[in-house]
Amino acid sequence: MSSLERAMSSVPDLELGICFLLAGSEEFKVKEGSTTYYPVSLYNSKYKRIKRAFFSATSDETETGRYLEVINDFEPDIIHIFGSEQAFGLVQGRTQIPVVIHIQGILIPYLNAMFAPGTNALDYFRHLGLRSGITRLKDLSVFAHNARREEKILRLCRYFMGRTEWDNTVARYYAPHSQYFYCSEMLRSIFYEAAPWSKPSNSILQLATTISGTDYKGFDLILKTARLLQGIEGLRFEWKVFGIMDFPFWERKLKTRPDEVGLQLMGVASPEALVAHLQKSDMFIHPSYIDNSPNSVCEAQYLGVPVISTNVGGISSLITDGESGLLVPANDPFALVGKIMKIAGDHDLAIRIGERARTVAIARHDPDRIVAQNLAAYNSIFEANRK
Repeated sequence: MSSLERAMSSVPDLELGICFLLAGSEEFKVKEGSTTYYPVSLYNSKYKRIKRAFFSATSDETETGRYLEVINDFEPDIIHIFGSEQAFGLVQGRTQIPVVIHIQGILIPYLNAMFAPGTNALDYFRHLGLRSGITRLKDLSVFAHNARREEKILRLCRYFMGRTEWDNTVARYYAPHSQYFYCSEMLRSIFYEAAPWSKPSNSILQLATTISGTDYKGFDLILKTARLLQGIEGLRFEWKVFGIMDFPFWERKLKTRPDEVGLQLMGVASPEALVAHLQKSDMFIHPSYIDNSPNSVCEAQYLGVPVISTNVGGISSLITDGESGLLVPANDPFALVGKIMKIAGDHDLAIRIGERARTVAIARHDPDRIVAQNLAAYNSIFEANRK
């Protein structure tokens, strides 16, 4: 979003007002150039954050009221909301200004794919104890509330921006008479500036993954696959996992420690460090149970790193199997091992897939094209709502 902001702020005759939650801010607005920032501070104490978690409906109403204050101050022609996961979209029912929702993740199907087959929230009590189990159940309760709120937001929506066949399908389901605009996403600036991937001469197979510490991101598949890779005679590999430092639940449930199966949990890496590691990797693995268009996959493709991903959500709009990446079923470590060994054993295939992925990604994430896509959507919505 920051990359898109920089690009859009240079467009003549376009004025931006950017509203966001920021704990501790005391200013209503800050103007810099043609952009006005509205930092909304509502949860700047532990008590307020706990209250928000337990009284979600009240918090939604409070947030909506604050967002309406911003709208009344800035008086926009169009309200562009990034994501349907938070309460921003509720302003649709409280203003006549047209709203377009730029789909990011979608909580409703994410909730459906939250757990791997054979697991549920109660497993957290079994493997991590009472306190962690209660915390997990509360987190799920908040997630479920947010998904119900999201359904309301999607049903209200007249205009969507999206970038995959999957998010278009979901949008059409909840708002069949809405208008959908294709609009890709900007990447972080360092990926535009970085040198393309060149197949490294590694003595040890180097795998890379970026995930978060949520169940549907597929850390269990990483553990299962790494364990199978260890059983291949003569294979030496290192699998660097960025974004997390540990995942105690899956380590205990699968009775597998990451360091026992060649995994290195790297935590959150700077963009510079991530680019450097990806350029030294033989391939990028995306193990998620559900996703729309993960930036991690797009970034790896932009560098030209061969990508193997589970075929879920919107991934098939990013990857054409066998051409710009390889696809495997979700929760299938045997298929994933097969694809890893295929890339590892075929130098020409790795290069061909990486080059094709980079060509596709360069076109998909071209900054000028993305600015034009946004402006085309704005103009269409503006013209349709002129009085």
